[in-house]
Amino acid sequence: MIDPDRLFSAFSLPEPEVDPFMDFQKTQTFKLGMFKKIIWNQKTIEGKMDKFIEMMPELAEKINFDSDAGEFVTHTRAWTYLKDFDLNSEQGKDACRIFSDQYTITACDLAISFWEEREEYERCAYIKKIQDSLKNNLIP
Repeated sequence: MIDPDRLFSAFSLPEPEVDPFMDFQKTQTFKLGMFKKIIWNQKTIEGKMDKFIEMMPELAEKINFDSDAGEFVTHTRAWTYLKDFDLNSEQGKDACRIFSDQYTITACDLAISFWEEREEYERCAYIKKIQDSLKNNLIP
């Protein structure tokens, strides 16, 4: 009788050194795409924050959450992806070509508006650079 384990062990592929999904998360396209997705899903995040606050009112009171907690979480989370976006790399330029649409440009507008209210002007300037690059790649 043929032993399948022994047979297939002769044809085994080398194990990848890095998890391909984890490697994908480091790409500039992933970072810009996640920024866009998070901003456009703000209402979902706000709903989750409202449920969290309802479940733990004492904690919410101690932390002093206000009505814009969901918005704050949304933009802070989106920023965690965008802050590492390298606009000057070839990968970053490719990502701008891929995501050069009105949705991404609007996501940048929303983020700039949010951070402007909180006087985070360095973040605004950084997002504006990305937005300008997106506009330059926009197909009419």
